[in-house]
Amino acid sequence: MALQSVLKTFSAQIPWKELHANIRGRNILLLDHFVGSTPSLLVAKIIEKYDQVVIIHADTESAKFMKGDLDALGIERANYFPETGQHPYDDQQITDSSIVVQRSEVLENIKHHNQHVLVTSAAAVFDKIVAPEIFSRASITINNGDSVDLAALKEELVDQEYDPVKFVSQPGEFAQRGGILDIFPYTGEYPIRLEFFGDEVDSIREFDPDSQRSISYLNTVRLVPDASSLNQGEKRGLLSYFDEDTVVLLVNPSLVQSDIENRFEAAVARFDQLSGKDGVLSPEDLFVAPEQFEQSLAAFAQLHLGGFSKEKQADWSTKLDASPQPDFNGNIKLLRENIESLSKQGFDTYILCDNEGQRDRFEELLGEPGPDLRYHLSVETIHQGFLLNKKGLAVYTDHQIFNRYHRPKAGRRRHTGNISFKELRDLNIGDYVVHVDYGIGKFAGFKKIEVRGIEQESVVLRYKENSVLYVNVSSLHKIQKYSGKEGTQPRIDKLGSGRWARKKEETKKKVKDIARDLIKLYAKRKSQNAFEFDPDNSWQTEMEARFEFEETPDQRKAIEAVKEDMQASTPMDRLICGDVGFGKTEVAVRAAFKAVMNHKQVAVLVPTTILADQHYKTFKKRMKDFPVTIDVISRFRSRKEQKNTLKKLKEGKVDIIVGTHRLTSKDVAFNDLGLLIVDEEQRFGVSAKEKLKKYRATVDVLTLTATPIPRTLQFSLMGARDLSIINTPPANRQPVETEIHSFDEDLIRDAITQEISRGGQVFFIHNRVKNIEAVANMVRQLVPDVRIRFAHGQMSSKKLETIIEDFYDHKFDVLLSTNIVENGIDISNANTMIINRADRFGLAELHQLRGRVGRSNRKAFCYLITPDIKSLTDEARKRLLALEEFSDLGSGFNIAMRDLDIRGAGDILGAEQSGFINDLGFDLYQKILNDAVKELKKEEFSDVFSDVEIDVELPETQVEFDLPALLKNDYVSDSVERLNLYRKLSGAEKLETINEWKEEIEDRFGPVPDEAQNLITGAVIKLYASRLFITKVRIRSNRMWMECPKHDSGLGEEFYGQRFQKLLKTLQVEANDRFKVIQKDDRVRFVIHQMPNLKAAATFLKELSSAYEKEASFA
Repeated sequence: MALQSVLKTFSAQIPWKELHANIRGRNILLLDHFVGSTPSLLVAKIIEKYDQVVIIHADTESAKFMKGDLDALGIERANYFPETGQHPYDDQQITDSSIVVQRSEVLENIKHHNQHVLVTSAAAVFDKIVAPEIFSRASITINNGDSVDLAALKEELVDQEYDPVKFVSQPGEFAQRGGILDIFPYTGEYPIRLEFFGDEVDSIREFDPDSQRSISYLNTVRLVPDASSLNQGEKRGLLSYFDEDTVVLLVNPSLVQSDIENRFEAAVARFDQLSGKDGVLSPEDLFVAPEQFEQSLAAFAQLHLGGFSKEKQADWSTKLDASPQPDFNGNIKLLRENIESLSKQGFDTYILCDNEGQRDRFEELLGEPGPDLRYHLSVETIHQGFLLNKKGLAVYTDHQIFNRYHRPKAGRRRHTGNISFKELRDLNIGDYVVHVDYGIGKFAGFKKIEVRGIEQESVVLRYKENSVLYVNVSSLHKIQKYSGKEGTQPRIDKLGSGRWARKKEETKKKVKDIARDLIKLYAKRKSQNAFEFDPDNSWQTEMEARFEFEETPDQRKAIEAVKEDMQASTPMDRLICGDVGFGKTEVAVRAAFKAVMNHKQVAVLVPTTILADQHYKTFKKRMKDFPVTIDVISRFRSRKEQKNTLKKLKEGKVDIIVGTHRLTSKDVAFNDLGLLIVDEEQRFGVSAKEKLKKYRATVDVLTLTATPIPRTLQFSLMGARDLSIINTPPANRQPVETEIHSFDEDLIRDAITQEISRGGQVFFIHNRVKNIEAVANMVRQLVPDVRIRFAHGQMSSKKLETIIEDFYDHKFDVLLSTNIVENGIDISNANTMIINRADRFGLAELHQLRGRVGRSNRKAFCYLITPDIKSLTDEARKRLLALEEFSDLGSGFNIAMRDLDIRGAGDILGAEQSGFINDLGFDLYQKILNDAVKELKKEEFSDVFSDVEIDVELPETQVEFDLPALLKNDYVSDSVERLNLYRKLSGAEKLETINEWKEEIEDRFGPVPDEAQNLITGAVIKLYASRLFITKVRIRSNRMWMECPKHDSGLGEEFYGQRFQKLLKTLQVEANDRFKVIQKDDRVRFVIHQMPNLKAAATFLKELSSAYEKEASFA
């Protein structure tokens, strides 16, 4: 381990004896010139001797970096204490619950362990918290087997400000169902489920809040309160949790002190502005005042690292002979020269790499180490490198060598309390639903129906003209929640009108036409020949090594796939899909460079002038040290320049040309085109697309798009288009700091002023064209000296493009616009976004909009402005929280995907498809598309796809028996939950799914009652009967009737071929003399005697099915 030997060398430079003597005397020690990550090394050594160490940084980011360093050094007892993120006296802000949990968890740790290393920031220390003794008293410990008064426990939870709910989803909630109590405490990853037997705790389990299923068993659990908001007794500062033997390190003490001063001043100012102060605690009660902070520090030994204020004199000081890591700006030649000169001075250089790929790149770029090049590579990482001059040691980090943002690995919590997939799929009363056979209706709840004296439950769907459809709980898989584009309402169908069947037929025909064209092009391409590119050369490796970000796994896969395609003999046609900023351009850069290395020309076609300019700059920057000529053709260039460029292009003097649709004009001729790169193809006109089609069959084509392609479409299109999906966000992009707040003029003024004071620009999104001018005037009044312009989609495209180009050239500071900026505008100087009425946007839109900022190495901010926080619906609140928590790109992305999927499908398959998706709902549309592609592969293109397995559609088996089969209200009382459980069971296609369902209800609601067991057995019967092609099973008076398909139906053709004979043969063996065959009308029935109950029927069908499958496989 390189870091361990670095630590040893570092330790030898510290005068430990004097340092320890001064710590024992509780003195103030000044440690100077601890550069780079040396403070982390110091902490790692100090904690070997002292049990409790607290490190306070001036800002949260450097605290997180130190925590990351300590983790890398293998220090397991280090904890990070985060700030709350709340502004003083501000109840109009929504914040993330995972921070509350992290804070309570750290305090719980301090109380229960003697050894502690706590890394924190001035902001986190500023808020006072509940006193240590009250915190301990309020925590509840429960052991397995304890006798607990359930009512008293619930009361205690309410005292601690826990909320009673139906199902827990975030910290601070509890829910009771019979003898089961679910609690989501403020510590631990997961909520807790207590199962009682009378008053005794029978079991303690952790469970997953999304699936509500248990994960693991515990013997004991501590229920800890929320330390920040528990209103009992007087609040104290964080340092009151530590005894006087604690060592406190202040990193940049003068900055820590001034941060606390500024915060306290702001709190006092806020407090003075409050109109009603009744019952509101004063700043002195809620926050740590600067004098209080000074006093609390005086009790401990203090180590001050760097920056010293004049007022305080240190009792002892020492200076480290160290210097920071030099800047190399990704230049390997400079790095090599530096290592060579250090080697001459007897230095050893360690290069710490973030991953193995980086290490291999360095090996390749630097060559063999030797006496003149003394370096060592290690896959470990710290935040910043340094040189220890006396000891002849240099420690460099790869992210600094390549100027990459290094992301602190301070563990984020599992997120809770935002929208889960489950909620998106769950049906609520009043939701639109799609029934596969009857069309779109509304879910109106449940109805108990008596059939032959037996109670059954059905779901009620309402259609046009108030007609009603009852759907039995065993066929609920046929209904899905309608998902169209967010905010659009579907048209409700009329039962029996035939419109729905026609709509499905029409969609299928259209979809088939589109798929046919795609597959034709694919087949044609596979039969053509193209230039085979050579494998990578050394220049390629060096150019790739200079990429300033670390490639993500998806990106690496995409790059490999593109290179394989280029080296193959058939033309490439690959689509690379990935969210904005996920590194698609880098894939294109590498492909283009590879083509130029093979003496071929490359054309990069983009939809707008700005994009052309941006791509041109990116390509130029990435290839600046290599002999590659790059040029651009767009409106930004004069006629003369364009003419000159085209001449050079024809002569082969330009290697890479970037341009708008101007590149598809007749006067553009290439010398030897080898690769065409198209960005956002769906934004080009028809004529440009036709031109592209001609190219596709002969040159390699790489298409990039930021419109996500729904996963399911990816499968359908497999074999019609080569796809690479980049789903993971770049690891080292700075997350966008997101805040949710109600409308507040001060907040808007501050946000704009702060961005402009650092030379940046601001996007202000307001989605109403009607009063956009009024809003622009309001903003002008708030910040009079700022240049503001507005833009919206109703302007002419020429005017719009001019405004955006001016913004790009920084001719004004604030662009006030509707959500037209959501795709393809990349303005790296704009790093603050304010979204007005954010509650009116879909999650996907918000995600895309926020992707416009944070595209450079500056910290970016996004403010979601809403009406009064208290008036927001629960759903809107969750949607916004999801966005705040997923401030890292890509992580909450999957949820945003639903809405984007719908747009994506429209973009890829043509705009009219969006209409069909809205008519049928996305799920059904997808199924139709899949069926269409399968049929084409089987029928029209069987020669191209010889290896495609075509699944046989199994029948929908009806099961009838005279026993109640349902989830009773007193077992599952929540009707939404009941519906969703029914849907899950009715859609089961495997026995494991049915067993899992049984385990789930047992886990969540207690022992399974008889009616629910009948429901489960019925599902097993349906599963095996369907595999045998039986359309109906009836079990009554000791017999079982099994109905086969009608002769003249599609199922009948499949069944009476070979299946019928095999089934008959199997029955003769399995049921011997217990069965009869009855032919009636146009179908066959089997009757099995001696069938005493449901369980016997299920067992019989299971055995029959497995014997039948054996028979089929022998045949």
